[in-house]
This record gives sequence, structure tokens and C-alpha cells, in this order.
Amino acid sequence: MDHVEWVSLPGTQEERRWIEKRLETLSGKESIILSAAVMRQPPKTMRDAIHHLASLEDYRICFPAGSYAQLGNFYLQHAGHLPERAFYYVDLDRVGMMYEDQHPGLFIGNCYVVYPIDLSSNCFAERDEPLPTDEGWSVKVKLGSPANPEGVWLRLPDHSLINDGKPDELDIALHELRVDSLEDCILMDARCCIPQLDELMEQYADAQELVSIGNDLGYALEEQGQGMPHFTERFAAALEFEHCRDLRLALDISQNLHCYEWVPCDGLKEYGRRKLLEAGVSEELVDSGCIDLEGYGADLLEGAGYVLTADESAYIARNNMEFLYEWSSPEGVGMTLQ
Repeated sequence: MDHVEWVSLPGTQEERRWIEKRLETLSGKESIILSAAVMRQPPKTMRDAIHHLASLEDYRICFPAGSYAQLGNFYLQHAGHLPERAFYYVDLDRVGMMYEDQHPGLFIGNCYVVYPIDLSSNCFAERDEPLPTDEGWSVKVKLGSPANPEGVWLRLPDHSLINDGKPDELDIALHELRVDSLEDCILMDARCCIPQLDELMEQYADAQELVSIGNDLGYALEEQGQGMPHFTERFAAALEFEHCRDLRLALDISQNLHCYEWVPCDGLKEYGRRKLLEAGVSEELVDSGCIDLEGYGADLLEGAGYVLTADESAYIARNNMEFLYEWSSPEGVGMTLQ
């Protein structure tokens, strides 16, 4: 069954819309993985199809590896630690078959797709389970070429640079486009995981530059501020505070979250309590229930110049720490509070 025919499977309108939206930006790598997943376990309902689409990251892909010999070569290059001189004495077909035995999967085109270890993960058991979100990416770029004018989607970040050089999204996309580099590609469309950064096509005309900055943002989002608590919420609040519409500025903000003071609204009561205790108010009075600690905390923050986010989930303000610019310029960021 072709992927576009999934909308004819039994399901709801909400599920149909979810599938259509997800398939719209399916990358070249994801399309290959999805083909392997469907051949192994054809979907019977839209919910099954949705689970396939939400489980693509559970698969691994070897590229180029369209034959046992290529698969054997892929393994030796990236995991075999075999001296180069010894390559001439290796039966690559046998190595590829050995790899298949240890990592069951399926050859799709010029790739070998490795199935997840947990086979049950591909079974969608609960029909009332909430629809998954399409996450784990920073920017999706649609690239075209003379050999492939319809274009191929590229899902960033590409992990080849941080994954022992194993070919990933970019190499597979270039193969599908039948070009050697991004310089040979035409930028057709671009989307960002951050909703307010919706003007990428106006900001970038060069595919290479957009892919580079999209990769950097992807790595930053994966690092989550080196484990900073509530990184996602802090980042979203800072983007809103700076009225950020530029991908470069967003990347700089992600690296400078220490320049923002952030207080979640569910912590206002504790904030107000702490400030009263610091002012010398007795703990007995503070905890008596006679004081609206939450309202007092909000009043203090607003008086100090904090701004309430649009979803009313937190207050945020700039502090006087230096904001370091690597991708954008100082003109893109508001004045630092003194």
C-alpha cells in the first residue's frame, strides 16, 4: 500500500489530518525507514499508520548498503576497527550476512534498515491513546535538483558529524537528489519547529547556510542547555520576550539563557514567601494563610520589570549578565535590564 493511500484506512478525521500533515514533510531517510516498517507490518488502521510514523527513530539505517557486500563494507568502516590493509582479505558478502543475522532488517534501495530490538513497539494497542507529536527536529528543509525537481525533504539535525561519520539525513537526501553537495541544490521550502520562526524562506536563499544553522539549532535543542532545568520552557519564554523571528538569534538565545531570570507561575507562592522571609517577616505570619503570597510574588516581579508570557505560565526578565553573540548581532536583542 502506498503511503498516500493510508488516508483510506479505517480511522477518524483527526487521525487523517495528522497523517497528511506528517507525510507532507517526510524526509528521504524517513521515507526509506517507513517503507521497511510497512513491509514488515502493513498498517490495518490509521492508528497503526500513525504509530509507524511516530516510531521512525526506533530504526537504524545503514547507507550506502544496498547489498550484502556494501553492508559488510559499511560495518567494517564504521564499527569493525579493521586495519585498512586487512580489507583486501575480507569476504564482504559474508560480513554483511553476519551483520544481518545480528541486526535483522531489510534492504530498501541503497540502504539497509535495521529493525528495532523491541518488535512489540510497532503494535498500536490503545485506540484512545493521544496522537503523538512530531518532535526531535529543529528545521525541515525541502531541496530540489535538476535530476529531482519534485524535491526531497531533509530533517535536521543531521547526526553524521556526531555519530562517527555514519551517513545520515543529508547524505541520503543528496543521493535521492543525485547531486554531490548542497551547492547543487535548490531551496524549495523550509519549516522550523519553533512556530514564530516561520519566515525562513525570506531569511535564507542559500540551502547550505540554512542547513548549517538548522543543524546547530538542532544540536542545541538536543543538549537542553547542558541539562538546564525547564530548558524548553525557559527557551520559549526568552524567544517570546525578545520577539524573536530570526533563526540565528534563536540559536544565540538558546546559548544565553543564563541572561534571563525566569519564574514559573506555579512557583509564585514560594517566591512571595521567600521574599517576605528575606524582608524579616516572621515565618508564623507568612505561613498563617493571611497573606496572598501568589499575588504578592506576581506584584514584586511586575514591579521589577518581569513580563508575563502569553500563555501565563511564567514571568521573565533580562538580567545584567553579558549576552554573547556567535550567530546573530546585538541589534536583534532587547536592552539588558540594569
